[in-house]
Amino acid sequence: MRPRLLLPLLIAAFALSVAPAALAQEGDGDPDRGGELFVANCAVCHGVDGKGRVGASLEAFPGIEPGPALEAIIAEGVAGSVMPAWGDTYGGPLTAQDVRDIAAYILGAFGGTEPITPLPTYVAPAIPALPDIEGDPASGSVVYQANCVMCHGERGEGRFGASLAKAWPSTEPDIYLQQVVRQGIAGSIMPAWAQANGGPLADAEIADVAAFVQTLEPAPVPTPIPEPLPPLSANVTLILLGVLVGFGLVVLVVYYFRSKPE
Repeated sequence: MRPRLLLPLLIAAFALSVAPAALAQEGDGDPDRGGELFVANCAVCHGVDGKGRVGASLEAFPGIEPGPALEAIIAEGVAGSVMPAWGDTYGGPLTAQDVRDIAAYILGAFGGTEPITPLPTYVAPAIPALPDIEGDPASGSVVYQANCVMCHGERGEGRFGASLAKAWPSTEPDIYLQQVVRQGIAGSIMPAWAQANGGPLADAEIADVAAFVQTLEPAPVPTPIPEPLPPLSANVTLILLGVLVGFGLVVLVVYYFRSKPE
């Protein structure tokens, strides 16, 4: 074999030996971490048990290699459905590793090889009832935490969904909010949550969460601190001193002539 051909062959052989290991490492997901991410982002639609709520059931994935297909669905979303794109490449909040971890958890937990991560406990805060509002905002905070926080944020600041921490119209905002929650918004990722429309929430829960949303307030905007003025240069300082001295001399001269006896 010619010596000049030996080096390219050695490089190619090394690349072929390293590439499978690198690909395997890139494709590995951490199901333990994926369970935490699933509960925080996916369980609201797919259920903590993966059997589906307003989203699809995750109990069965056909195909020889469901992992890459599942990762693509999580990252890119499903057009025309309430499944948004979660990957940060597509405008979502999750990194590629986050997506791999969630896919690994889904395939393991709902395939029967991994334990199902339970939902965290949530203690409702004490929120006074709103005047002339049907629902209980304290109970609504529990409904919000379990169903809305993933899209609208902890304090309604907005995430996938719209910001809810704002001043609502004074004309019957309660009725408007209940209607949106009950029916969803066609053509968007906001599903219908009412049991009458195929969702998981009873009418009383919808009234409660509508009341809670009306207690959300925007985060306070910090008052900007004015920047200090830059120090004057030496030339400017001398000019100002000269102007002050000249003004003082003019005042003294005028005073002298005015005070001089005629």
